[in-house]
Amino acid sequence: MADVLSGVASPADVRALPEDALPGLCEALREAIIATCGRVGGHLGASLGAVELVVALHRVFHTPQDALLFDVGHQAYAHKLLTGRRERMHTLRQAGGIAPFLDPRESPHDALAAGHACTAISAALGLLSGRRQLGHSGHVVAVVGDGALTGGLSFEGLNNAGGSPLPLVVVLNDNQMSISANVGAIPALLRTRNARAFFESLGFTYLGPVDGHDLGALTRALREAKASSRPVVVHALTRKGRGFPPAEADEQTRGHAMGPYEWRDGKLVRSRGGRTTFSEAFAHALGDALERDPRVVAVTPAMLEGSALTGLKARFPDRVHDVGIAEQHAVTFCAGLAAAGAKPVCVIYSTFLQRAYDQVVHDVCLPGLPVVFAVDRAGLVGADGATHQGAYDVSFLRPLPGLTQWAPVVGEDLAPLLATALQAPGPSVLRFPRGTLPEVPPELASASPEVPVTGARWLKRAPGSRLTLVTLGPLGLSALEAARSEPDWSVLDARRAWPLDEAALLEAAAGGHVVVAEEGTTRGGLGSAVLELYAASGVSPRVTLLGMPDVFLPHGDARVQRAQLGLDAAGLRRAGRALLGEERR
Repeated sequence: MADVLSGVASPADVRALPEDALPGLCEALREAIIATCGRVGGHLGASLGAVELVVALHRVFHTPQDALLFDVGHQAYAHKLLTGRRERMHTLRQAGGIAPFLDPRESPHDALAAGHACTAISAALGLLSGRRQLGHSGHVVAVVGDGALTGGLSFEGLNNAGGSPLPLVVVLNDNQMSISANVGAIPALLRTRNARAFFESLGFTYLGPVDGHDLGALTRALREAKASSRPVVVHALTRKGRGFPPAEADEQTRGHAMGPYEWRDGKLVRSRGGRTTFSEAFAHALGDALERDPRVVAVTPAMLEGSALTGLKARFPDRVHDVGIAEQHAVTFCAGLAAAGAKPVCVIYSTFLQRAYDQVVHDVCLPGLPVVFAVDRAGLVGADGATHQGAYDVSFLRPLPGLTQWAPVVGEDLAPLLATALQAPGPSVLRFPRGTLPEVPPELASASPEVPVTGARWLKRAPGSRLTLVTLGPLGLSALEAARSEPDWSVLDARRAWPLDEAALLEAAAGGHVVVAEEGTTRGGLGSAVLELYAASGVSPRVTLLGMPDVFLPHGDARVQRAQLGLDAAGLRRAGRALLGEERR
């Protein structure tokens, strides 16, 4: 089957294939996707389910003259394979390699960058409107997973597009899944006869439902949609993970995102194993809080699996809420819970919290409601790349009055920090990174967790210290390692990005040299806050700021990127010695 795919270097080759060659092409695409994800990991399930859909789209529409916009990009590996990237797919999600999602800089066949859900319909309508205004022809197609219909932005786009005279084509890839099974009323409605009435009431011509694995039926429906002079929805029913038995059998996620794997004795075996992650450790601490206090409630926007909450959902089905891909709703839902006297914990990725900023400001911080934001994936995220880097949460949250921002160094910090946040009268943030828990160093092994946690802590306090490394989160361990060979260096774990522990930071300034390191943007982050404090206090130590630079960092190995940014022990040691004028190996 690989021979079929080797002869397809562009969408034009797909259109040139005879009909009887298409099933073989689909099988070859599945083999390539399974092999690629087996080597490097990736979003397997959604791409397997969309193979026939992608082939049919490229049979009917002519990219890049016609624009295909895939919501998120989880569905698009077959699209990448058919648009000139087959030879480099082994570099998927690797540094300098094929992007994890869609990126026009990588291929003109990617009409628009997409790493977050629910953007495709609005972007496609804008693209079509702009093309028509500027006199350009060509069709525009938004390929939307049904999970995107749990998010409000999709409905804003549908509302506007349905009232437009423009012939936007929306292809609904309905597999009843986002990462896990979809929630709410709309996904259930889609599998009833009311789906037609729903879309037609919004102003769309409705075509379907169509078997999304029947190439002939798909091609006919797409050709009819292409000929339409008004907005149209093609409703295709697919199965996520199709063609890979372990994914098809997995009813929770159907192989949504997988690390590298291999076959042993006929069974799928993950190549990476077993250490506890920050997400899992936080979920354990949250479970204890749910056990102790019936007022505690957890809310997440379609991240039960990603944030390790599936076990808690099973234990507390009425107090752990998956609200779908609806970050704005998740935050304001938490505001309502808090106003009623509950203690909501909104478990959300850093990059997804960006989507609900107004709700954080207007609905939580302005009334001062005690919502706890558990901000997962804060900092470098590795293979998911620029759209998912948790670079900005400290910077965009720090100006908000009354909002306290905490960060653990080790897993043992999570429970006391969560308990402190749950006791607070106003809103709090607890940010933690993607990745496994680090070993607890001797300096922290005997520390008893005090609750409530109050301010910064010294991880190393050197007599007559000339330099202090100030860090936030697990970078404190790198700072400890850097300072072990430097008898007159101290290490201060800020613990709070805001409000600052002013007394501790002013003590750090007394040595004359301060290095502030954080896994987030240096523009407006912890380092900026420290400089503001020093300026306001009239002290002027020499200060170096380390963090994520003023660029959108691409996908790669987070450990390698950390070293490249000088955020490992060697980089912190170099920065400290340079600040002291003692540069040496």
